[in-house]
Amino acid sequence: MKYSPLLTSLCLVILLSACSTNPVSVSMSTTRFDNPEVSSEPLKVNLALGYGGRTRLIIEEQGDDYDISGTNLYGYYRGNITAAKGLEISLRGDEDSATHVGIKYQFYGAHTEQSTKGNLSQAFTLGYERNTTSEQYYNGGYYSDCNDFYCDYVSETGNWQHDTNVYDIAWVVGYKFAARDIIYGGPFYQWGQLNGNKNITNATTQQLKSDGYMIGANIAIEHRFSFGMGLAGEIVYSNLDWGNYSQTDTSFNFKIDYQF
Repeated sequence: MKYSPLLTSLCLVILLSACSTNPVSVSMSTTRFDNPEVSSEPLKVNLALGYGGRTRLIIEEQGDDYDISGTNLYGYYRGNITAAKGLEISLRGDEDSATHVGIKYQFYGAHTEQSTKGNLSQAFTLGYERNTTSEQYYNGGYYSDCNDFYCDYVSETGNWQHDTNVYDIAWVVGYKFAARDIIYGGPFYQWGQLNGNKNITNATTQQLKSDGYMIGANIAIEHRFSFGMGLAGEIVYSNLDWGNYSQTDTSFNFKIDYQF
């Protein structure tokens, strides 16, 4: 049995090398699509589906093998309704379980019904997003009660969860270069906080609390058909900075919508 300690050590190396974790991360939306032309009539409804980006950022120290920060595309839905002349309320949800509520106000240019080729429009937007994120993971383990013949291996599991509250402000400028085509975009700024916890078997619960921001700009092109359907694509450049970590990304988003 003189080889058992060596075999145990080899097993330990193999098992530890197989361990994996899901590091704590935060994500913020890089989906915009805020056409600055808003209807002048109340209760006008627009429904949209599409694929939009979210930037994911690891916010705890990890090796290169765990560096999975970057932009992911998610399917999303959005509904808009005008509450008053030039004032629109929107609700958006996506596959990342985030819910976004927004308000848009057009303060310059002709509204949707009066807009013609050459119209220059401007709007401000305000938004709030809430995202609840949680993950379970395998965090390795340790040997106990070793003798010459056998060692018990005790695995460790854990989980983390947090709620992220994000606020959003943007300025949007649009130019209608054809009767049914508009190009628009502008700068945006998001800031937020997260609160949650991280648990590991037989260890003290770690409280998670931090804040960060994203700054960026977008440009989108939208075509509206005569029967109400619209198609749009956009490019968004952004930088997400959270705690001591940051990520710069470019995302390409798409949507199809119908104006009732």
